[in-house]
Amino acid sequence: MPLGDVFRKAAGLFVEMDASAPKAAPLTDEEFRAAMNATSAAEPAPPARTIEQIVREQPGPNLDQIKVTPEAVKATPQPVRADGSVDFNAIYQMASVPAAPFTAEQILELLNSLPPELPMESRRQTIKITLQAMAKSVPVTAEGVVTDASRKVAALASYADGYSKQADEFVAKAQLDIVALEAQIADKQEAIENAKAQQTSMIEACRAESDHLDDVLEFFSLDIPPSKYAK
Repeated sequence: MPLGDVFRKAAGLFVEMDASAPKAAPLTDEEFRAAMNATSAAEPAPPARTIEQIVREQPGPNLDQIKVTPEAVKATPQPVRADGSVDFNAIYQMASVPAAPFTAEQILELLNSLPPELPMESRRQTIKITLQAMAKSVPVTAEGVVTDASRKVAALASYADGYSKQADEFVAKAQLDIVALEAQIADKQEAIENAKAQQTSMIEACRAESDHLDDVLEFFSLDIPPSKYAK
């Protein structure tokens, strides 16, 4: 799926955030265990919101403000590390994506640490409660993590679009250069063929004239070899 489509799909996703959960209040160990054992039927689910709506409610740029222009792509060295891997943080900086107290990449690390056989709903509940517990030392919320991830997806889509436009311009120019070079090659090839033809013609003319003049020499020479009149 093209990056632009990934971004548009992500912006339109609906998510449910626990409106009753404190956004930055720390949890004790007892509260953490109690929250893990709580059932979702205790309270009605909060209304779902799209990713785009959540981002608009957070400090910082909206998704449509995350831009990397083709000019910026062209003027900036490619974000590639010495080992050949892409430096995505450089792309996020180009798009002015604000730093997050707890990033989407860190959430991925938490998810990867969970047992793979854990059901999806249990994984979501575990991460939600973990974030609430971490709030005692880090101002982290699910909304903040979602915002960080979606802004980075927007930055990647914008950079890829700008990079593609720059690459398309280079390819178009290179193709025109190839056409011009092919025309020059054709001209040179024609010139080579003409030179070869002229070479053959000139050599034949010189040989014919040489034979013609040799008749004079033969006329005045003795009739002994290598004269053609020798018997």
